[in-house]
This record gives sequence, C-alpha cells and structure tokens, in this order.
Amino acid sequence: MTRLSDEQIERARNVDLLAYLQTYEPQTIKKCSANEYCLVEHDSFKMSNGKWFWHSRGFGGHSLLDYLVKVRGMDFVGAVQTATGKKGGQIYKDKLPPKIHSPPKEKKSFILPKANINNDRVIAYLRGRGLGKEIINRCINAGILYESANTHRCVFVGKDGDTPKFACERGTDNGTKKDVSGSDKRFSFVLPPENYDSRNLIVTESPIDALAHFCIHEIGQTGFDGHRLSLGGVSPLGLMSFLERNPQIQNIYIALDNDKAGKDAAIRIAKELINNKKFSDIRIIIAAPPVSCKDYADALAAIQQQNQLIPDRQRAVVSI
Repeated sequence: MTRLSDEQIERARNVDLLAYLQTYEPQTIKKCSANEYCLVEHDSFKMSNGKWFWHSRGFGGHSLLDYLVKVRGMDFVGAVQTATGKKGGQIYKDKLPPKIHSPPKEKKSFILPKANINNDRVIAYLRGRGLGKEIINRCINAGILYESANTHRCVFVGKDGDTPKFACERGTDNGTKKDVSGSDKRFSFVLPPENYDSRNLIVTESPIDALAHFCIHEIGQTGFDGHRLSLGGVSPLGLMSFLERNPQIQNIYIALDNDKAGKDAAIRIAKELINNKKFSDIRIIIAAPPVSCKDYADALAAIQQQNQLIPDRQRAVVSI
C-alpha cells in the first residue's frame, strides 16, 4: 500500500485548482465574470479566490485535491500524487503570479439609511400586501423595520444581538430590492417567535415572505410559531450562521420560492445540512408554498381572497 507523508498531503491541499488549470489545461476554462472563472463544459462550475463550487450539483472545495477526488473521481492517494507530482508540485513550488487571484475587496462600512419621521408609507404598503397591523407594528417596535427618509422604502434590519449588521430595502412604489451597502448576510432579517427558545426555524427568501408565513398561520389559528429567517436570496450563509448562534434548533422548514431557483436551492441547502456533522441531527422539511403560488406572499394573498368569497363559518383552517 502506498504511504503518504503528512507533508505530501499538506502540499496537495495547497495546490490551487484555478492555477493548475490555467497553467496545464487552459482550454478547459473560461472567464465568466470579473472575478470568476468557470469550466467550458459546465457554466455552473465557478472558481474564485482559491475556492470552487459546482452550483448545479450543490458541492464545492478549496483545492485541486478536492477537485480531483470529488469531480474526477480519483482515489485520495492518486489525487495527492497527481497534485504533488511534476505538474501540481511545480504549481505549489512556484506559487504562480498573484495576478490569477482576485484582490481582496475592501470592506465597506455599514450605515443604516436615515429613518423617516413616520412609517406611514411602509405600513400602507405592507397592509396592501396583506400583512396584519399587529405584526407590522411588532417589527417596527423591535427595530427591525422602518421607513427610509429619502426613498420611503421598507428597510428590514438584521441584528447581531442589539447591533444592526444587515439591512435590505424594498420599494413601496416600485420594484426596488437591494441590500444596504456593507451588510453582513450572516445576520439576515429574523422575525423571532414569542418563545425565543423555540426549536423551530422557517427559512424564506425575503422578509415579506417570512411575515406572510406568520400571517397565514395567524389566519388558520394553527398555533404554530418559530424563528422566521429571511436569507435575502438563496445563499445558505445566513442560515448556517443562525444555526451556529442558536444550537437549540431541531426542525428546519425550508420555505423558499416555488420557482426553479428556489426549488434547486432548497435541495442544495438540505444536502448541505445533512452532510454537515454539526447539523446532521436536525430534522429538515421542504415546505414550499402551494404549487399555484410563487411564494408565501402570493399564498397569503390567495388565502385572503378566498376567505372574502365565503362565509366565516366555512373558512378552512390554514395548515401551510
């Protein structure tokens, strides 16, 4: 049996995939954005800043060694030997010019948009989206929602304890959706439950979907409650950080949008949780909105419209 030294394995782990492909297999890669390269045959395989991720298959790595094992199917010994051989070893030895790596981005300071003197437009907008007065005021009083002064947008705030670290804006008179510059997605918007020690977590794409999910259960009087986390898209960064800070969570309901991006992300996130030993004991439930609705905001509107057409006593209990 071939024996590998610790030094050999460590060298293999330090061989950069992009550097290797640029030097020895340049025909297999292409530049797909200012800071990323991808494989010619697989546009969803991205490489940047010493890391790579195959988005369509939901996994990634940090080196040539990871690539050889996970993508090309080589056994570990063979992969280490390839990475530290004539080609890979030369990459490691020379360390290649730094120009192949994107320079680190300067961290932008995070400053919340100035608050308006009142929240009238935000309240009117969210009420028009079907959200109840109680939950809107609860968010405002908790300092996780307010109206911006200049643009009169909804500003949803994510906090680390009592310190704001993230904010995203939603236009009240147009379709504007954007994160505030310098936001840290590890601390995305969260609607906490009445019982903060709840072991349930619902994950949505947007803050409005999280609030709509709450209102749906209020209409149905289900008594269901839990932490409601908005990812601000489909990246799992906010979820993984939240779980690190809240180890009591035992049940995760992945309630992403009912489109291809949302469905693919839900499966990818579920696999990532299952494969992470720290979270492998957590129960995962895919809780997409009804097939006729794009997201939970649409589901709330559909339920409210249906309830306007039938008598109170005949209204069905909502159990989404």
